[in-house]
Amino acid sequence: MTNEEFKKLAAKCQDGTATAAEREAFSKAYQLLATRYAEWDSELMGDEETIKFEIYSSLITKVTDRKKNSNIRRLYRYMAAASILIFLSAGVYLLLHKSTPTQQFTQNLNDLKPGENRATLTLANGQKIVLTKSLTGKLSQQGNVTIKMSAGGTVTYIPVSNGRTANGTIAYNTLTTKKGEQFPLILADGTQVTLDAASSITYPVSFIGKERTVTVTGQAYFKVAHNEHQPFQVLVNGQTIRDIGTEFNINAYEDEGMIKTTLLEGSVKVSKAAESVILMPGQQSQVTTSSNTITVVKNIDTQSAVAWKNGLFQYNNANIQEVMRQFARWYDVDIQYEGTISQREFSGKMQRDLNASQVLDLLSFTKIHFRIEGKKIIVTP
Repeated sequence: MTNEEFKKLAAKCQDGTATAAEREAFSKAYQLLATRYAEWDSELMGDEETIKFEIYSSLITKVTDRKKNSNIRRLYRYMAAASILIFLSAGVYLLLHKSTPTQQFTQNLNDLKPGENRATLTLANGQKIVLTKSLTGKLSQQGNVTIKMSAGGTVTYIPVSNGRTANGTIAYNTLTTKKGEQFPLILADGTQVTLDAASSITYPVSFIGKERTVTVTGQAYFKVAHNEHQPFQVLVNGQTIRDIGTEFNINAYEDEGMIKTTLLEGSVKVSKAAESVILMPGQQSQVTTSSNTITVVKNIDTQSAVAWKNGLFQYNNANIQEVMRQFARWYDVDIQYEGTISQREFSGKMQRDLNASQVLDLLSFTKIHFRIEGKKIIVTP
């Protein structure tokens, strides 16, 4: 395999068109590199674990932003500086062209599958419907509102007039995801919502009155259908996020210790107790669960905040506890630590459609080790 052929294959991994076999080949080739290449020039190349993490995460992550092409050029420079491009080229070629049964990749018997589009819908009468991607068509009729599942796997509310029940009360539904689940939803006003794992949203089947109000737990992304005559607001653990024509993300997991509202477009008003702030695009409000003080952080990497919705784990100087909290929610596992907890910080991207062992293999390049025991991940130095 020539260097040019290798670059083309690397580009396929970057833009997400590589096959599973090609991505697995890169994974295997880099593992070979890690065990066979003994020399590392830190002065020339920088910190070994950091560079390895960056190279490997680039190879296995789907990147859709054209600006990320600069990462490919940097990737080639690192490889050239380490004099390993030829080694990797040969390794990938051999791995892709071997065909005997004994040379196929073996699957980790203790591996864990990634999460999926799945949720539970609780209707106003208490009936529960388990939602899966294979479920389509009409789910229920509540008042004059029809609840349907589209062929694309989204719950949609279609109002005819209003969502009042037979006795005149407003009907409320709740969509809930467990660990290892996420799900999209279109409310009766056209607002698009995506729930992350271990989250919920409670909402009226249609919006009646002066305001449109929903309540969330966990993490949710909103693309609000703006209506200046009927403002949209989200209630979350004592906070109110009020839309002024908006796309925003709310992270309100209890184990994170802080509620973060990140604004992508438009503006929102965030209020808690007597304090309130107006967020502009690229800003994030942060409120600790034990405080009423709202802190506004500017120039936030908004794509990092919504990476989960786009099928990615993305970290910016995150510690191992933060990384593993996300991991636990998506793979539905418990995390246990042994020995001294590493203070290393992580920056990079990983696909959320990878098996647990593939993500752990990547993280192990930073000298942190893991083992899977049933539904538990043990982190060791």
